[in-house]
Amino acid sequence: MGKLERATKISGILNAFKHQPLKEEDLDEFFYKDTMEIRTGDEHLSPMRGLFDAYTKLSTSNAHLFMGHIGCGKSAELRNLKRDLEKEGHKVHMVDTLIETDPNRISQWDILILITEGLCKIADDSGVDIPVEPLEAIFNILYTDIEMSEFYSDSTSAELSAGGKVQAPFVLKSVLNLFASLKGELKVNEEARTTVTTKMPKRASEWLRHTNEISMNLTAQLSDKQPIIIFEDLDKIPYPENIYQLLSYSVLSQMPFPVIYTFPIDQFYSTKYSSITGRYTRNVLPMIKVINPNKSPNEDGIAVVRKIVELRADLSLFGKDVLETLIKKTGGSLRHLFECITIAATRADWRESKIIEHEDADRALSELRKDLTRKIVMGDYKYLLRIIDAASLEQIEDRDFQLKMMRSLIILEYENGGQWYAVHPLVAEFVNKHTKKDEING
Repeated sequence: MGKLERATKISGILNAFKHQPLKEEDLDEFFYKDTMEIRTGDEHLSPMRGLFDAYTKLSTSNAHLFMGHIGCGKSAELRNLKRDLEKEGHKVHMVDTLIETDPNRISQWDILILITEGLCKIADDSGVDIPVEPLEAIFNILYTDIEMSEFYSDSTSAELSAGGKVQAPFVLKSVLNLFASLKGELKVNEEARTTVTTKMPKRASEWLRHTNEISMNLTAQLSDKQPIIIFEDLDKIPYPENIYQLLSYSVLSQMPFPVIYTFPIDQFYSTKYSSITGRYTRNVLPMIKVINPNKSPNEDGIAVVRKIVELRADLSLFGKDVLETLIKKTGGSLRHLFECITIAATRADWRESKIIEHEDADRALSELRKDLTRKIVMGDYKYLLRIIDAASLEQIEDRDFQLKMMRSLIILEYENGGQWYAVHPLVAEFVNKHTKKDEING
């Protein structure tokens, strides 16, 4: 798709609103910072400031969960946080969970291995000296116990087995090579995964001791600035309830350096959440409010989203009130808004129009409405109508229904001091159109 560029013509919109997180080099030009007041309802409250403050202080236990609706802007906020932390001298490693693991089979050992690899990458990228002993020990575990010897061949293994002296940078490169091979095998090789899940528990305490030694030496070498690991897209694993199997492994909440795990927001409402309460600090990035609890438009929120769009495209590319319609009917979901803008722009371009008109926006919204309403059945209507008709709903009576609907972005959660819920505007239109309320409500 090429470098991200602001669209000044219809043909440029597909690139400007492409479906991928902002890269760090694009933040200055395309990241809009001033969303927190409209998200939280308080100009002095920001989950990102809370994370920044927590991570710029030395701590022996600093594990955080970061959650928010898919498509609300979490990835851009995390990348901006990474940049802010690095300006303060911290070294930050971001893990793309969906790429680095098999998300269908991810385990706590995948997470632990990725944490250790992240620390080693920080050391390598920073060019700092760390003791050779923990690197040798990790190399030996990978090379022998986890049976990665066939994927790596040089003099390191011979020297280590003979008790030879090797330099830390050389062993570090060897460890990183083994990590790369192991990750590839874990995604495609069931035998390799079985080996890890069988042998890692037996070596876990030793592995952790070496990982902790690496982190403490990194901190000392980096002027007492702790390394930081961020797990991006962990909240997007195919079976969100499996997050508890991962994070209930207490070690992951007790690392002696900061770690952020993105967390599926619907699972915050599961009864299982109590199993990890107290181990992690919860941080929620609320939706941008484009509607009020009484369902009236929130003009301040609409203005914020308009500014986000304006960073990526000339507003003259939208016909009169077209962008406002798209913003209102996508409920504050930036992902849905961007998807609709690209569909509408493609249609406008195909009919040789220089701007997006209402007919283009209506077609894009129709496509999104179909995608959303495929996820509901008539039995859901009565619950959805109660939310639609409520002046301000702060609690949903059926937890299973709530989890399912939030996961599908059918129900959106906002904050305004407390929290309240709304049905996605397109779904609300559909339900109202296809039901007779007196029949549904009995």
